Amino acid sequence: MQAKSPTLNEPPNVPAPNDTNQTADLIPAVGTKYPRYLITISFGFAALFAELMLFLSLYYNSEMDLGLRLILTGGTFLFSFGIMVASFILPHRYYLPKFSRYSPIVFLMMEWAASVIIIVFGSIVLLVIGIFVVKGDLAAIGEIVRSMALYTLAACLLMHGLAVFGRYVQYLYERELHQSYKIVTVAGVSAVALIAIALYLLPNDFNRIGANIPNSGLMDLHISIRDIWLLATCLYAFFWQVTVLADH
Repeated sequence: MQAKSPTLNEPPNVPAPNDTNQTADLIPAVGTKYPRYLITISFGFAALFAELMLFLSLYYNSEMDLGLRLILTGGTFLFSFGIMVASFILPHRYYLPKFSRYSPIVFLMMEWAASVIIIVFGSIVLLVIGIFVVKGDLAAIGEIVRSMALYTLAACLLMHGLAVFGRYVQYLYERELHQSYKIVTVAGVSAVALIAIALYLLPNDFNRIGANIPNSGLMDLHISIRDIWLLATCLYAFFWQVTVLADH
C-alpha cells in the first residue's frame, strides 16, 4: 500500500522556523550546558549574603533570638540561591521564542539585562530586610550597602558577564567564525577586572582589620571570610571561562 501523499490542505510536518527545539541548540542556556557552573556560582553568591546577614544579626543586633537568627540566615541563603538560579534560567526561557528577532550577541545582551534586573531586585529585597535587622542603625546600613553593592556588581558584571562571553564564543566556535585575538583580548580584560577588584577590596579591608572598635574580632572575622569567599568565587568563574574558551 502506498503512503498517502500530502495534499494542499495537509502540508508536510515541517518544524516552524521559530520552533523552540531548534533555537534551543544554538546558544544553550547555562543551566543546560554548564549546570556545575550554575550551581557553584549560585551557592557562592548565596553564601556571601547569608554570611552578611549572620554578621549583621550578631554584631548590630546581638539580642536577637537564636532561632530567629538561624531562620534569617537560612532564609537569606535559600532566597539568594533562588535569585541567582532564576537569573540564569528565566531570561533564557523568556527570550528563547524570540531568538529569530535578534542577532546572537543582541539575544545574549537581552538575556544579560534581564539577569541584572533579577539580581538587583533580589539585592534590594535583602537590603530592606537587613535594615530591619540592624534597626535602622546608620553605620550598619552603610556596611550593608557597601557589601551588597559589591556582591551585586560581582554577580552581574563578572559572573554573568563571563558566562555570556563563554556562551557566545562557543557559538562562534561551532560555526568557525571566531577570531582568536579578539577572544584573547576579552579574556585579558576579564583578568584585569578581577585583579582590579582584588586590589580595591583587599587593601581597603586590610585597613579595617584590627581597628579599635567594639567587638573588633567579629568584624575582622567577617571581613576575612567575605574577602576570601568572594575572591574564590570570582576566581572559579574566571577559570571556568578559560576552560570554556579552550574547549574547541
